[in-house]
Amino acid sequence: MKTPRFLLKTLLVSLFVVSCNSSDELNTQLEPSEQAELNLVNKEEVALKFIDLMQNKDFEKVTLELLKNQKPSVVMSDILEKTSEFVQNQESYKSLVKETSTLEKRANQEEAPDKIEIVEVWMNNPKGNIDFSNVLFSFAPKGDESTWSKIKAFTIDKKEVFLDVNEAPNQPVIVIETDGFETLKREVAYMNKYLREEGVQNARFNDLNMQTVSSKSAGLETTKLDKIRLNDDEEPWISGAAEVYAITSGIKDGDNNPEIKVIPMYYLDYDGTDYYPNQIMLFWDDYQYQAANIQLFEKDDNVNYKDLVSAIINGVFQIIGTVSTQPWVSVLGQVAGAIIQAMPDSWYTNNDDYVDSFYTIEKNKSYTNYYGARGNAKVNLSPYFIASN
Repeated sequence: MKTPRFLLKTLLVSLFVVSCNSSDELNTQLEPSEQAELNLVNKEEVALKFIDLMQNKDFEKVTLELLKNQKPSVVMSDILEKTSEFVQNQESYKSLVKETSTLEKRANQEEAPDKIEIVEVWMNNPKGNIDFSNVLFSFAPKGDESTWSKIKAFTIDKKEVFLDVNEAPNQPVIVIETDGFETLKREVAYMNKYLREEGVQNARFNDLNMQTVSSKSAGLETTKLDKIRLNDDEEPWISGAAEVYAITSGIKDGDNNPEIKVIPMYYLDYDGTDYYPNQIMLFWDDYQYQAANIQLFEKDDNVNYKDLVSAIINGVFQIIGTVSTQPWVSVLGQVAGAIIQAMPDSWYTNNDDYVDSFYTIEKNKSYTNYYGARGNAKVNLSPYFIASN
């Protein structure tokens, strides 16, 4: 059995054989050796330094305009760059510049860091309040969200207040985020890099050679996501917009070897909302057979992305030696099962970070108002042919 060369922690995965036609969700068999390391960033300290800068009216004006006009969040380093002329001599500014630049440099290095954190800022302002005299500053607590009993926040004069976990306050709240949109982008890039290195993903995303076509066609045959809606992402308000990604899987050759990709869905911010992304999800040249799986997950701040992708690969490799003579359609289901079973136990007790699965999506077939196995996501999918130039 091949062992992933970048596997940093031993993760044991016990796999059950599952049919791809079954809609019964599997109980995870992974007991992680440990959860992700503690956050590197002290968000409370960042919030207090940010409050120092917000005392400057010019800084406040520019920052509020950025937060009102950019969604889902604004990178802290962008705010600091656009406001440097107003606060560059303040110690809080110098400290935040140093911290954010260090984090971003770490996140962009060739070798993936064990933990990625990019400081972002977003504003919860559901009533479109234009009076920011009573604005609060907050951040998501550490640990599993199911254990949160209250949300700590600060007023502009740094008085401590506590907010409800489930119901956002009526006043504006500026939130410091370290595991959001920008962090997900970098984590997905590293996860796909690891999948390629371990031989379970081709180089299509690596070299961005989207014109590569097989000898069987004069273009790319794909399946496109036309519309998607989540019933409930069950996220506390302080967590902000959801960070959702898809894991696609299929069989790439006659030996039943898998092809796996991680696809970010940056636009999919909130439940109960229709999105029309026109996003390509499946490249049929990647697969030997005309069916594949699409599984949706929401980024969990407490799960180390390196452990997660290692567990997925390790679990898939455990079945490779046993499935070469099995019918490919059974193997397709087993690959999807391996991916689900690699996910942390907490994702099955909280039921929020595992979104849904669409098993056995067929080539050249359209799906309209099609629910996943959990009934939590509804999609429109259609065949889409991209002609070569």
